[in-house]
Amino acid sequence: MKNTVWIVLGISLVLVNVAAELVFYFTGFNIVMIFRISLVLGITSIAAIFVGANRLINKLEEEEPLSGHVRDTIGADRKKS
Repeated sequence: MKNTVWIVLGISLVLVNVAAELVFYFTGFNIVMIFRISLVLGITSIAAIFVGANRLINKLEEEEPLSGHVRDTIGADRKKS
């Protein structure tokens, strides 16, 4: 997960700065650095959330159900002996 987040951070740094320079070149409007930094951090944090959720879902898909009988269940499915 760390590797993916670092890759996304690098890509977002490049893309946000290229987009800001293109906006300045074509429109003359300067996007300030604090807004660029907030965009980069926002993209990176959203990517970290999605990567973490994807890893959790993949981990849940790997789980196998218990085989046999479970005697220590809690709740309504437990029979009173």
